[in-house]
Amino acid sequence: MSTLTLEFAHCRYRLTGLLPEQERHVRARFGALECPAALAPDVEIEVVQSPEPERFMARPIGPVEYRVEMAYGERQIAIAGIGFSAAIERASFRTQMQTCLGDEWFLSAFENLLRVVAAYRLFSVGALVIHSAALSDGERGFLFCGRSGAGKTTICVLADTLRLTIFSDELNAIVPSGESFSLQAMPFAGDFGGTPIRHPPFPLTGLLGLEHALVARLDTCSQAQAVSRIVASCPYLNADPMVSEQLTERAVQLVDRIPLRVLSFATDTTFWSVLDHEYRIAQAALPR
Repeated sequence: MSTLTLEFAHCRYRLTGLLPEQERHVRARFGALECPAALAPDVEIEVVQSPEPERFMARPIGPVEYRVEMAYGERQIAIAGIGFSAAIERASFRTQMQTCLGDEWFLSAFENLLRVVAAYRLFSVGALVIHSAALSDGERGFLFCGRSGAGKTTICVLADTLRLTIFSDELNAIVPSGESFSLQAMPFAGDFGGTPIRHPPFPLTGLLGLEHALVARLDTCSQAQAVSRIVASCPYLNADPMVSEQLTERAVQLVDRIPLRVLSFATDTTFWSVLDHEYRIAQAALPR
């Protein structure tokens, strides 16, 4: 059995109990995020091998959209998916994963578990993991949240043609930084950001909801609408009754500091000239 430690968004996750084939799959996907084993982990994930596949959710026949089932207890969060089950301790985030998988299905199971563990660990240190697209121009960070189909991946396609730095089109972290927030990369993505890269954090300059339109423009929205959009975009935690009040408070703090605006955009790159212009004006107006 082997040990592997991964680091991203300033948190370290140590895996123990991996079989050689499991380790190979994890390294192939997350090897760029590996850090020295001597560094103390923030979270420990123990992988326990099970010889009883009938204990777990069976593999489907044919293509399937992978999903996990979750149950929120007072002391633990229980997770079940194809070929695995797991429990995360709320106090310590210590996680035990039981699995019968050794092939590429193990990687899907582990990645889905790691998403949940990371969301809770980062929340404990004041951060929010947002279902979003995020990008940077090398100086400023912009995060775009929205329901499925709102245009997160489309924004990344357009940003790619502009040679902007794309973090991910799926999960990104907003982390407290002094009196404001920074945008930090997560190694989880749909079509953009799937290859883990150690992006430096950037100041969170723009917090945006997405809407489709014929012409690019920015609109304001009420605090209640902004908070609702943020909470709806926080996966796992927004379904957890144990943290709902704290999550809402965290969203209020975020939009009080960085107001959420709604970006209506067409499928062309004019959205960026609108953003760049509006936020440069806003920054120039700040007291120095």
